[in-house]
Amino acid sequence: MKKLIFLTLQILILIIIVLWVISSNQKVDFFWKGIIFTSNASFFISILIFLVVVALIIQRIYLYFRQTPKRIKDNLKINKYKKGINSIVKAIAALSNNDDRELIAQSKRIENYLEDNPINLIIKAEAARKKKQFALAEENYNKMLTNPDIKIIGLKGLLEQNLRTQDYHHALIYAEQIYQINSKLDWIYETILQIIIKTKNWQKLIEINNDAKSKKIISKFLQNKSNAVALYEISLIKEGVSIEESIKLLDQAINFRPNFPPFIKRIVSLLIENNQISKAKKILFKAWSNDPHPSYFDEIMILSEKEGNKIEKIVNELIRTNSKNYESIIVKIKAKIIEKNFDEAKKIISPLLSSRPNKTICELMSKVEMGISGNLSKANSWLGRANFGNYEKTWVCKNTGLYQKEWTSITKEGHFDSLEWIIPNNDINDSGLKKMSNFVPNIIGTNT
Repeated sequence: MKKLIFLTLQILILIIIVLWVISSNQKVDFFWKGIIFTSNASFFISILIFLVVVALIIQRIYLYFRQTPKRIKDNLKINKYKKGINSIVKAIAALSNNDDRELIAQSKRIENYLEDNPINLIIKAEAARKKKQFALAEENYNKMLTNPDIKIIGLKGLLEQNLRTQDYHHALIYAEQIYQINSKLDWIYETILQIIIKTKNWQKLIEINNDAKSKKIISKFLQNKSNAVALYEISLIKEGVSIEESIKLLDQAINFRPNFPPFIKRIVSLLIENNQISKAKKILFKAWSNDPHPSYFDEIMILSEKEGNKIEKIVNELIRTNSKNYESIIVKIKAKIIEKNFDEAKKIISPLLSSRPNKTICELMSKVEMGISGNLSKANSWLGRANFGNYEKTWVCKNTGLYQKEWTSITKEGHFDSLEWIIPNNDINDSGLKKMSNFVPNIIGTNT
């Protein structure tokens, strides 16, 4: 609309000038080198207008030929960009469909159309990884680090590369850089945790837990629970250097996670070894009062030997506040058997017998029967029944359902602090494997 108005004004002005020139008949004389020239004013004005028009035409022709190559170049560039975008869409679709051949083909086209586009780096790196050209993939990941918009993608790629080669030292470096950029990514804390578990860098675990708590990534409960395990593992390392330092670390662990049987059992054992019998006894009795656990029986026997008292005496003292508890009854039966008081042991164990007594009851009955009658056949029959009794509490991995006799901070399958003292569920097969469809995923990148 504006161009039309402007063109109309130009035409009107030109018509006015032409009419004015035609109407002007005034003569004009001018002198040049002794010669006098005489003409009408309209003639000179017409020549001037003609020159102006010619100049404008020449200018338009010049601008046309000057701008046309640029216009053509811009159009080619736009078409090239459109083709590049189209190839990116196809590459993303290939990624979604796991079509490696199409991904690699589109990656080459993108490289021709969009050489400096950051998306091209991402597609090229992914294509190289698919072709198992890991050196080329790493090269592209490193190029991404110079672009703040895609730096985190490059770091993630390098993280995966190092996890693939099991270079956990460098993997942790890249994981921490990602954490610094965006600690809220739902996978980064868990990935760092898994790397630390692989390297057993327990001090680093405490550091990342404290930072994660300050950023509200994990709860206070999880922070304390995880830090307690880290302190426990550090204490095991320190045992060979200083028992006193190891005991201090275990004290801190127990403050974070009170009455946890593996911690109690370890600190009591160290205190006995360090001749701190009174403190060991106090900690053990307090733990039993709060949460009786069968694993403490070894320490009960050692304390009995150290004090020179019968085991029945220390057991009676131990279970004074919770004598009706199942574990208290079991430990009392064990004490009677050790003291060869089999008749008393049988009286205590009889109410616990059922159609399917658990393994512990069957094993104890075997010893009682052997002690009373000396009949090996009857004793062995109880051992045979142990294999068909009810499940009893053991350490069960909450992630896999696998169970083990002793607690460890890391299971054989690599799960951190996943063992719970519970009765196994019925959906466990002969190998102790829980029938689960969804297991905890591996560390990011290890499935490449």
